[in-house]
Amino acid sequence: MLNRADEREYWDLIWEKFRTGDRRAFETIYNEYVDALFAYGSKITIHRDLLEDAIQDLFLDVYSYGSRLRKPESLEFYLYKTLKRIIYRKLKEKFRFTHPEHLVEQFDLTFPLEEADLEKLEEHTGMLRKELKSLDVRKRELLFLKFNSGMTYNEIGKLLDLKPDTVKKQVSRVLKFLRGKLGESFLDLFVVCFRKY
Repeated sequence: MLNRADEREYWDLIWEKFRTGDRRAFETIYNEYVDALFAYGSKITIHRDLLEDAIQDLFLDVYSYGSRLRKPESLEFYLYKTLKRIIYRKLKEKFRFTHPEHLVEQFDLTFPLEEADLEKLEEHTGMLRKELKSLDVRKRELLFLKFNSGMTYNEIGKLLDLKPDTVKKQVSRVLKFLRGKLGESFLDLFVVCFRKY
């Protein structure tokens, strides 16, 4: 497994190949990120068709403008941020929302569990889901990005218009809150539920 610096270097190389017209590099980017983008987008909107269109638009734009796009500091951050912007635009067009806060009210944190985990933790998962639902949408989004993406606190902060220290403090507070509510079962539940897709 690559460390974070090597991973960035790898994706920088893939991005440069893509910008020079390497179709396989584009396919590598698509295959690596499409599922993660769908998982993230499905937390923002329940409208599957709209989300699928947004992801398609994202990759069409990347493909169309590839040679003119600057190298992003983080490819993952760039893709998440662009997808979020496209989803907001599409929701705004579809529902005539005027304020972005209306667009993320449904940010939904649900996590897949393996059957073996379900058997062992079944009675506690309801408690965790209840506590997660009690969090405001920004905190749910913070948890999702922290534990289901490779983004740094700095990148998450940029995506959510927060300072990196604020992101770190809020994640820490939410974890402390959940630990207080769920007691000894917290760690087992957390490991199972915040497994990367």
